[in-house]
Amino acid sequence: MVVPTPYYWQVPLFPKMNDHPRIDLMVYYCSDEALSSMDVQKSYKSEGSWGVDDQLLDGYQYKFLKNYSPRPTYMKSGIGLVNLGIWGEIKRERPDMVCIQAWTNPTWWLAVLACLRYGVPYFFMTDANIQNESVRPPWKRALKRILLGKLLFPRTGGFLNSGIANERMYDYYGADRAKFIPFAYSWGYEDVLDISAVLTPQKTRLRAGLGIPEDDFVILFSGRLIREKSLFDLIDAFQLLKDPKKKLVIVGDGEMRQELEEYAADRCPNSVQFFGFQNRQEIMKFHAMSDALVLPSRQETWGIVVNEAMCFRLPVIVSHQVGASEDMVRDGDNGFVFPHGDIKALSSNLQTLSNLGKEGRAAMGESSLRSVTEWTNRDLLGGLVAYLDRKTESKSIARS
Repeated sequence: MVVPTPYYWQVPLFPKMNDHPRIDLMVYYCSDEALSSMDVQKSYKSEGSWGVDDQLLDGYQYKFLKNYSPRPTYMKSGIGLVNLGIWGEIKRERPDMVCIQAWTNPTWWLAVLACLRYGVPYFFMTDANIQNESVRPPWKRALKRILLGKLLFPRTGGFLNSGIANERMYDYYGADRAKFIPFAYSWGYEDVLDISAVLTPQKTRLRAGLGIPEDDFVILFSGRLIREKSLFDLIDAFQLLKDPKKKLVIVGDGEMRQELEEYAADRCPNSVQFFGFQNRQEIMKFHAMSDALVLPSRQETWGIVVNEAMCFRLPVIVSHQVGASEDMVRDGDNGFVFPHGDIKALSSNLQTLSNLGKEGRAAMGESSLRSVTEWTNRDLLGGLVAYLDRKTESKSIARS
């Protein structure tokens, strides 16, 4: 697997793959930014870290490839990743399968070319979704139809689909559905479920420690404070919510924090609180003490925070641009999906949750827990191995 950096939400998948009797896994990392906490500093304007660095490389084989980019970063497309060594690794190892996680940096194209040169099947595993494609300029979509639809995808051995919206993105660019393999881009919610079991009963104590009354209706946003998250929409919708005991808790940091704080202070004085960047352990406490999660983004490939909130039995409200919306959110059952930018619709969803009261929200939260548990308990690797077996058998028949 060729991976940008050790993402905390993805790494738990690798030990599981490594433990499978049919899989001999090697992970090639293009950057160590997640380990050095450079990704946190760039994304959240914080000096902190996720607090899980010592767990990111356990239980599987890995190698860091030297990045020759003049502007090294995994966070932006273009020339942020130029790992020339991937060619030599593929040439020397000749694996049965190379899994690539994007097509927007030189490293990815170099890996594809090496696979084509040495007859190694390459697969794609991304969280790109159709919603993001709809907001791209027409010229960019036209270019991708050529590069992806005509050149790259027809030669691809398989597509490890992270969800419905990801499948539809591949459909949009003409990928062969016979090559689709149900999979996941992020994994490892067992630990979050265990933490939830410990923290959720401590809701009253956690709120007291943050100065939040026990009977407040607490709405949580957790993520980067950037324009793509549409937090001004959330504040406007929250302002329309008719509940004298409402509270909006914003966890995270970023380039727009000061502007958002001023905006919230002007429109919702004393009812919006900003807590800045929090590491993984602290973020879990905010999930445990909240009543609902909102992710109103205009662009969101998946939205890992949605899965995590569901582990804490939270109803979730997301915009239709959030990739997880089609797989994880059942409208009216464990949350709501609203059209991005529709402030009245978002406010109406918030009002519905407020009117439901604690018991009604708890019922929706139980549905969230069932959904994320089913998601976590899928047999991902069985489907992948079966697909590879079929491909190998087809090659053998063709040769004979």
